[in-house]
Amino acid sequence: MSRLLDFTKYDKDAPGADVDEHQARELKRLANLFLVSSITLVLFVLRALAEGMSVTFIPDAVYVVWGVVLLTGWAMTYVYAVFVTFQARRWGWLVFCAIPFLCVPGGVTYAWFRRQEIEHEVLGDAPPTAARQRRGGRRTRR
Repeated sequence: MSRLLDFTKYDKDAPGADVDEHQARELKRLANLFLVSSITLVLFVLRALAEGMSVTFIPDAVYVVWGVVLLTGWAMTYVYAVFVTFQARRWGWLVFCAIPFLCVPGGVTYAWFRRQEIEHEVLGDAPPTAARQRRGGRRTRR
């Protein structure tokens, strides 16, 4: 019988995923990109909600600091997303992340999807492809 927080324990006998040095560096870059861009995206959405609902209890100094943090997060995401996508040689994502207004959501989505691709490569559990059917569809044979 499992205990309440049994999932928090590390199982020393469980085999880990074998990643090479290149994939380990890329996973670290993806984790950093996801962290920076997702925090920036959350702060932007909260700022848009606060200004859209005309919140009055937040002091002006907090709005100024909030804006500076947003601008810094945007600049960090822009530079780092371009760097990460260039290092991975993902040219479509590089163009997407090089557009200034799309770099934050582009950084979040690239980091998420690329991490899943690496996970499927390492674990070998790619989603199954659909079987091809003959012309005429499925028929029951008797």
